[in-house]
Amino acid sequence: MSGPYISHSSHTHTHTPIHSSFLKHSRPQAHRFLIPPTLITPTRPQLRLAALNQPYTGDMRGVTGVDYTCYREARRAGLSGTFRAFLTSRIQNLDSIVRRDDANLPVVNIKGEVLFNTWRGIFSGDGGRFMQKPRIFSFDGKEVLTSPEWPQKYIWHGSDIEGGRALSSFCDAWHSDSRDVVGLASSLQQNHLLSQEKHGCHNSFIVLCIEATSHAYKSSGGRRRRHAGKAEQDMSEEEYFEVLSALEDV
Repeated sequence: MSGPYISHSSHTHTHTPIHSSFLKHSRPQAHRFLIPPTLITPTRPQLRLAALNQPYTGDMRGVTGVDYTCYREARRAGLSGTFRAFLTSRIQNLDSIVRRDDANLPVVNIKGEVLFNTWRGIFSGDGGRFMQKPRIFSFDGKEVLTSPEWPQKYIWHGSDIEGGRALSSFCDAWHSDSRDVVGLASSLQQNHLLSQEKHGCHNSFIVLCIEATSHAYKSSGGRRRRHAGKAEQDMSEEEYFEVLSALEDV
């Protein structure tokens, strides 16, 4: 029997199955002056932000499936972090994806370049404004602003400006690709991560993944998951969901 899939398209809006095994107002800004990249070392706790390897319509079969796709693409790229979709859901605000204890860590791209001084600063009221042209890379190394893989340089998010879920503007919880249903998206060309633009869910936009917890937490033994022994073996979607659920309880 065919497994769950996420609809995606580079230039069309077809649905491509994914096998089950793959699967209001401005305030003072904490990230106004960026930490120089040279200060971010491999041993310093940080949160990596990356894009999935192709664009998606608003029909992604829900956040859970996207979370697992983030995990699978990160694994294929040799990244061992716990990645989650940078998307709201019916029960999840965007600002709560990252553990509260890690909310003051810098957000970097997969090359270690600082995008925001802190995760918390993204939601401080200015629409997640980048202080320079954002360099965001997909897990397979393409820069989303320059790659033709993403003709439309928007990211789906479904969040209000402070990280709360926008229940009427997230493509029916990321289950719709209808022109008559809308989702909130943001133009990277306008240097914002959380601008409040409504677009029809038939559009194929960038989907981002964020590391849900720092390397320091994972290596400290913190509430280490019971699936930790599967270092060389990919987890199933159900096992990865358990990992994410455990993080929410910490």
